[in-house]
Amino acid sequence: MTARLRRVGLLGHSGRPGVRRAAQRLAARLRRRGYEVRMDEHLGAHLREKGHPIPSLGRWCQLLVSLGGDGTALRAARALAGTRATLLPVNLGGLGFLTVAEEAGLEAATDAVLDGRWPVAGRRFVEAVRHRTREKPWRGRALNDAVIKTSGGYGALHVTLEALGGDFGHMVADGLIAATPDGSTAYSLSAGGPVLAPGVEAMVVTPVCPHTLASRSLVLPAGEALHVRVLGSVDPILLLLDGQEDTELRPGDTVELGLARTAVRVAVNPARSFGGTLLGKLGWQGSPQRSMR
Repeated sequence: MTARLRRVGLLGHSGRPGVRRAAQRLAARLRRRGYEVRMDEHLGAHLREKGHPIPSLGRWCQLLVSLGGDGTALRAARALAGTRATLLPVNLGGLGFLTVAEEAGLEAATDAVLDGRWPVAGRRFVEAVRHRTREKPWRGRALNDAVIKTSGGYGALHVTLEALGGDFGHMVADGLIAATPDGSTAYSLSAGGPVLAPGVEAMVVTPVCPHTLASRSLVLPAGEALHVRVLGSVDPILLLLDGQEDTELRPGDTVELGLARTAVRVAVNPARSFGGTLLGKLGWQGSPQRSMR
């Protein structure tokens, strides 16, 4: 990152007044300093200026600042997939586990990224490829997780699983989660999966409420894929990407899940450690310090 970076996009949860005010202040400040600023179409409509569709905003900008919670950060990341632009996710929402700065530090964080004082890390996506007889493969990406589940809420999901050269047999569960290290702290964690630290090149596969005592999470290295064959359910079955995009699955479909080569460049706050985030955002804790005697 250098000072030559000039094009800044703003993407925000436009339904929140605080986000709209923050976007307006940041845009005015950056424009006074000579930066070209564009907003997503929803923010623009609320602030009475020209907005841009998120995909085109992602292709245009060199820095994209997301203003909101984790959902907003995920939308921004998907818009930047495969580009050289950098994402700066700022928390103006709830948990904000994926964000790297809070609202009070918005301007300082933006300056730090624009001036090249914060490093940038690549975050890989999960890629899902659905294969169906007599149809072209359907492809999608998720920064957090790809989830296969039923949509009715009652019927169990029946699938077979293959990975690492082995057949894992018939699984009956409420669903199946394939998560990146970023996504390992989300739905997968709630379903009992492990936490993967940033920088680990792996995907964690976690069953949701499996109907067996023997089902456990499986961590697959980059380059390995999980093959899921859909057997069926009494309810409709969906493949969901980051909870924001979905496609229907049918009995006989096969879904291939693995780490994508595609990544998104995300700003790293040097003052915020992953361990500190686990403690502060998720309440990770041990027992009080005790004497060894």
